[in-house]
Amino acid sequence: MRRRGRARPAIRAIFGAALLGGPLLLPGPISSQSGAVAGPRETASPFSPSYDVKWAMNVPVPMRDGVRLATDLYLPDAEGRFPVVLVRTPYGSETAGFAEQGRFYATRGYVFAVQDTRGKYDSEGEWYGQRSERDDTDDTITWVGTQAWSSGDVGMVGASYGGLVQLMVAPAGNPHLKALIPEVTPVTLGRTPEAWRRLAVYGRGSSAPSELSWLVTTDGRVNQNGSAYDWTELFRHLPLAELPARMGREIPIWEKLIRNDIGLWEEYLESAARDQWTEPITDWPDHRELYRAVEVPILQRTGWFDASTDHAFHNREQVLRHSESELARTQQHLLIGPWPHAYSGSPTIGSLDFGEASVLDLRAVHLRWFDRWLKGVDNGVDREAPLRLFVMGRNEWREAWEWPLPETEFVPFYLHSGGGANTNRGDGVLAREPPGDEPPDRYRYDPGDPTLAITGGENAEMAGDGPVDVGWLEARDDVLTYTTEPLEQEVEITGPVSATLFVASSAPETEFIVRLVDVHPDGSAYPVWYSYANAFGTRGIDPVGRTAEGHRIWRLEFDLPPTSQAFLPGHRIRVQITSAAFPLFRHLNTDGDPAWETEWRVAEQTVFHDGERASRVVLPVRAESPPKRDDMTRKDDQ
Repeated sequence: MRRRGRARPAIRAIFGAALLGGPLLLPGPISSQSGAVAGPRETASPFSPSYDVKWAMNVPVPMRDGVRLATDLYLPDAEGRFPVVLVRTPYGSETAGFAEQGRFYATRGYVFAVQDTRGKYDSEGEWYGQRSERDDTDDTITWVGTQAWSSGDVGMVGASYGGLVQLMVAPAGNPHLKALIPEVTPVTLGRTPEAWRRLAVYGRGSSAPSELSWLVTTDGRVNQNGSAYDWTELFRHLPLAELPARMGREIPIWEKLIRNDIGLWEEYLESAARDQWTEPITDWPDHRELYRAVEVPILQRTGWFDASTDHAFHNREQVLRHSESELARTQQHLLIGPWPHAYSGSPTIGSLDFGEASVLDLRAVHLRWFDRWLKGVDNGVDREAPLRLFVMGRNEWREAWEWPLPETEFVPFYLHSGGGANTNRGDGVLAREPPGDEPPDRYRYDPGDPTLAITGGENAEMAGDGPVDVGWLEARDDVLTYTTEPLEQEVEITGPVSATLFVASSAPETEFIVRLVDVHPDGSAYPVWYSYANAFGTRGIDPVGRTAEGHRIWRLEFDLPPTSQAFLPGHRIRVQITSAAFPLFRHLNTDGDPAWETEWRVAEQTVFHDGERASRVVLPVRAESPPKRDDMTRKDDQ
């Protein structure tokens, strides 16, 4: 990968990403069960542009409660009935991007419908309050599916919030809904309490300030301009509950989000549906029942550097496990590239060049999906491997039938040091051998001088701009690093990553962050994912002992994000541990109310790695000689 100079982007709302197309370079047929693809595959639709386009703008579509939502329609200028591609957005439907997308579909024999969500732009109703994206999406699907110009078959596409509304309606059982394409979707239909506790998360509790930009952007009928605010000053202000007032705004959900015990966006949506903005939700719907009701083929797209990577895998796994529909179980596809939240159509992501193979014509991908499920075109989509993954480092695509890959070996890599793993010049070592009698590592975590987010600056990582060299961050004494020797041969890790840390702190509650880093031969260091902290810090976890100073010792379990990274010969694998990624995470080291806490305390943090407390990461190492597809039994053949 070629490195590019680092830009320091201005802060922007993470959930308003636009999708831009690029030249078509799609993976070709595979030669093994989960092997590299052989070359590009032609994906052109048999329905090339052949229709003129007509429009119907700001059509008022009635919801079940009488509220009318403004919907723009792009239709083929011809007699007949056509399948419908629907987008629902809170960011405004009358944009050049949607007009281009509308022409793309209408000229190919689809009706393209884009709708302002409730209370936004030209739609009636209130953005906060009795809003239910599931009901509104369900009603809109029924409306577009029963018009005189409609074939009755409806698909949906959209990124971020546009993907979120698709997940909400997926269990509704609407007979017109035939296919979904949710992209970089920051939500799931739920998890078990145990899964939430283990999950290393992007949006929760102490990270809530980083979500404030989105709440501000959408705090009104039209998108709001956040450039009037000094975001750095705002993010440092305490108590956090006062931030909206300091911006001259009222955001009813804000204080509750700071305290949330479940995924931030899951809590947000459930609260919105119930108009329950302050009290906690105690009767969460059973996520298994929701996934059981999903009946449609779904193509999810996300990126290794987006905050939604785990969500996409979780959604797919839960449909496979619980759905009562054979069609849904066999047609859950997932496309993951080396992308952040916003797809730019450029091979350069952050400071690394991932090559032209990383650039896809996403509209061609979408069109193949809709041609199959809305028009019945036998284009082979339903017979292709459901997983298409980009292997970073090697910079090539791989297709697979199973996840984790069947040739995966989950290998523990243990932390070692002589007690001086601080900074990238310390003595921390990462190795497959378990530790013996070793002294722990210690660092001082001061919330008044927190470690910054990995992409540089106090706001940059909120935009999710991909990998940059974090050597500047690793020069801090409150960052521990554990690094392998230079690799003699390539080591590919593809799959879910987990970690077990034995830690102690002088604080009553605190937080830890684990990062996986690719160290290049010149010493530059590039994380392979976003910053994630353990979901609840040390809150609610029973200690497993005490230090000589009386500090509690905890065993922390992390389910870290999945990834696909080839560590090339001469490179080194590094694990980085710290306690903040400001402004994403800044735990105050107190056990008070996180919404109204005004003080912080400095904490002495300890990480153990000895025979009884072997801190480690478990990496999904791919075998050198994967089994061939003919030697494996596909799940849908069992």
